[in-house]
Amino acid sequence: MSDELTPAMRARALFPNQGMHRNAEFIANLHPLAIDYLEQAPVLAASFGVKANSRADRLYIASRIGGPIERGEKLKMVMASVGISAPLRKLKGYAIQPYMSDFVRELNDLSPSTLSQVIPERPHAQRKWLGALKTYRRRMRLNHSSPKAGFAWIAQHAHRCAEGEASDFADFVSRNKSVDISRWSFERMVNEVQLWHDRLAADNSLGKLGIGITPTTVIDLSDWPDHIEHGGFEFFKLSTPSMLMEEGRRMRHCVATYIPRVMNGGCHIYSIRIDMRRMATLEIVGQRAVQIKAFANKWPAKGVIDAADTFVRIHQPGAAA
Repeated sequence: MSDELTPAMRARALFPNQGMHRNAEFIANLHPLAIDYLEQAPVLAASFGVKANSRADRLYIASRIGGPIERGEKLKMVMASVGISAPLRKLKGYAIQPYMSDFVRELNDLSPSTLSQVIPERPHAQRKWLGALKTYRRRMRLNHSSPKAGFAWIAQHAHRCAEGEASDFADFVSRNKSVDISRWSFERMVNEVQLWHDRLAADNSLGKLGIGITPTTVIDLSDWPDHIEHGGFEFFKLSTPSMLMEEGRRMRHCVATYIPRVMNGGCHIYSIRIDMRRMATLEIVGQRAVQIKAFANKWPAKGVIDAADTFVRIHQPGAAA
């Protein structure tokens, strides 16, 4: 009794997901050479739907892929016969899921050179990459936007997406169509999306604060100075919603969400600048500096921190008395 694996057995062994076994076996049984092609490019099993049950469906599939295999054509030509880009041969069987039959040709929106560069090497990363791309395009359609918008960018970074991030990125791209994200790093996208969410939250907060509250309404009515020079820096009190939102946008942090706290006197916010260049954002609670952040929530230089501490001590209301 031979221990040699049959083509169907070899085909099944490529795919941990049993939902792919039927397609894999169908291709393997088309021709003695078919299993060799499938082992080189498991994605061939995703070239048609897992519910292609009718005889007509299967004859059509066989006519598309069987001929090139029987003629012994190059793998690139076999893949082209079913509309799959050659770089997708890199995808391992572990990464290929039944849903891909409805999605794999959408990857042709990426050039072969781009695909070659962006497909991760490890199977687990490939599965994560494909899932994020699928989620991104579905979300773009739900937002009534072209799924091609931003697709080259997400293809470069999809393997890093945490759960929910691909949808968040799609929401941002679909609602900020004029923004060019092509050269953004992953970290910048995460930060910009967070700031966008913060601005939406701030706008929503304004709507809930009551009649008469506008972006230019003065909401910090405290005796803290509106503007003062100290320690080589200028300190500007951010006393309106628009000033807080602009600070958050320029500094890429979430200070815009502090609008309700400023309004009820819970804190006071200052922009620290040199020659109108924003160096840091200062939060004062009571008579103490409780938080100071530079661009993108980074830690500011020691000189800025020292100036902020002495500013609070010297210029707090009633200090001169």
